[in-house]
Amino acid sequence: MTIRQAYGPMLAQMIQDSASRRQMIRASLLLAAAEIVLLALHGDRHGPSGNLVLVCMPWVALQLWCGAFLKNAIRQNRPEYAGLVPHLRSRLIRLTAAMYAVEIALLAVMCGLVFGHPGYGLVFGGAFAVFSIFMNRYMALAWIMALAIPFGTSYVINDLPRLLAGANEAVVTATALVPIMLLGGWGLHLLLPRGGDGHWNWQARFSQRYAALTCAPANTSARQAPSRLKQVMQSFYLAALRRDSQRGVAPDRALMHAIGPGAHPARMIAFSLVSTLLALVIGRFLSDDTRAGMTIATGLMQLGAVLMYAISVADDVVLHGAEQQLYFLTPAGPAADRINRLLVTTVLRRALAVWLVSLACVLCLDSALAGHPSLHGVSFAMSMVVLWTVTPLLRNYAVAPARRLGVTWTVVIVFVVLVCLGAVGLLQAAPNFPWYAVGSVAGIGAVIYMSLRLRALRALPPVLPAGRLAV
Repeated sequence: MTIRQAYGPMLAQMIQDSASRRQMIRASLLLAAAEIVLLALHGDRHGPSGNLVLVCMPWVALQLWCGAFLKNAIRQNRPEYAGLVPHLRSRLIRLTAAMYAVEIALLAVMCGLVFGHPGYGLVFGGAFAVFSIFMNRYMALAWIMALAIPFGTSYVINDLPRLLAGANEAVVTATALVPIMLLGGWGLHLLLPRGGDGHWNWQARFSQRYAALTCAPANTSARQAPSRLKQVMQSFYLAALRRDSQRGVAPDRALMHAIGPGAHPARMIAFSLVSTLLALVIGRFLSDDTRAGMTIATGLMQLGAVLMYAISVADDVVLHGAEQQLYFLTPAGPAADRINRLLVTTVLRRALAVWLVSLACVLCLDSALAGHPSLHGVSFAMSMVVLWTVTPLLRNYAVAPARRLGVTWTVVIVFVVLVCLGAVGLLQAAPNFPWYAVGSVAGIGAVIYMSLRLRALRALPPVLPAGRLAV
């Protein structure tokens, strides 16, 4: 059997999945457009910001393709397929490892051409690849990564270059690659397990997670107990559910539970408060440059919590039509002419609550950095721009497709990242830029748009997916 016959069909699986292929091509084109715009904004390609853009955007695109292939390999490694295809698991492991090896090598080449340090590119690419592999196996690592980004970014930019200045790049690279390869191989063996009961349990968990993301029916009836971290994150919602299940609860509170747990803002608020507290505590032991970089990154993450809440609510509304049908059939269900007013006002009020908490966290971070109560102009402008990420919540869910808006949200996320990077570059290039004026215009525009959308939605028939039953 030739190499093409052994590995060609496995590679073709991702290309033959038309929906996944289109989404990946669109995301890659968006990243390419973002790189062109950012390079045009920065102007000087040889500056630190331009060099970072040159490397980061292509590397993110490579990471997206490797991650998509890894998820496709997990779906191919089903226990029942192992009896049909000889050596399926070993071939998938070797092919996935080869994909990540090519991605890491390309990152090393880019780092060598732009920064002159290909060895450190190998180490960074390998470490991140290992972390992403384990993050697919243990979802709790995603929260660790979210908390580590603001602290690790400032350390890598400010302190790590000075630490590595006197080190031998070849020795550091050779020493670090050994554990990286061992951990990467172990992680792939965990993600692509051998046949047995453990494989069936892992495949059941993955199928449930994939079905939830794609709104497809799960292929298994098995139900797994939630992890401890998930239980802690759900405790706020469950407490509110017990409280709102009592007699005499206001209709808007019960309606939000019919939408789904994603409509409860406690998780995002808790994340903003905890990460801000950690930033304030750790910042006391860091240098001024490191503390400034960490503060900016943490502030952007606080504002990103608003976007994540909007994504969670907008997707959950169209996924819980059955719960809404049952709720409208109960005596406590609201009248048809009240559904839109209850929905849009409650959703908007909770989204603005997350935004206000995030803004308060950014204000605390800026004040701690300045030594007195202060809100930097770029922070104010970014907080006003983030208000626009709330507007996708105000849409007609009755005609929305019963699926998650993956590509749409990808566009929104790429646009927000583009705005953040452009703002950071503009902050360095034009210190006297009128941030407060730009922020005021963005905020006023968002308020006007949301007011118009509220008026339009209230004039429509019930906009929930199950709203037709209430007419």
